[in-house]
Amino acid sequence: MKLKTTVAVTVGVGLTPALGFCAERAPEGGSWVALLFYIINFALFVFILVHYAAPAFRKFFADRSGRIIANLDRSQTNFRSATDTARQAETQLASLEAEKARLLTEMNEETARDVARIQELGQASVERIRRDAELTARSIVDRGRRIVQTHLAATAAGLAHRLITNDFEAGDQNRLLREFLSTMNQEARL
Repeated sequence: MKLKTTVAVTVGVGLTPALGFCAERAPEGGSWVALLFYIINFALFVFILVHYAAPAFRKFFADRSGRIIANLDRSQTNFRSATDTARQAETQLASLEAEKARLLTEMNEETARDVARIQELGQASVERIRRDAELTARSIVDRGRRIVQTHLAATAAGLAHRLITNDFEAGDQNRLLREFLSTMNQEARL
């Protein structure tokens, strides 16, 4: 409200001399009254400015300087904060580089351990497969021998049966039976 009054008074006082210039021309000779009028007019203008406008100007400039100082302080605080944050970020970045190197080393070591373990498991699997193959091969060979022996025994028994039935007589059969019994007795004693 005071500012509006100050502006109105300032404009009014500023336009008052213009009204004087709009009047008819005064006689050429100067008048002490006119000079006195101008001096009083100027004194009133200065008084009004000092009395009404000066406090408003002082308050405006004090508030403005306070805001500028507050903004400057806040800017300096923000700058210090940003500088600290940047320093912390650089520290964290350096620690991240160290962490990255440590993780890379750990991953390489773990990979080497995994590769060694996989090689050991592979060699153990190869050894187991080789043993299984050997056992399977022996089993197949033994089974083949038994089959061949069984087949040979059956063939030999068939041939013997045919020979015995065709060529053996009762005396040969008795002699063969006695030899068989004596061989069994000798083997039983051993």
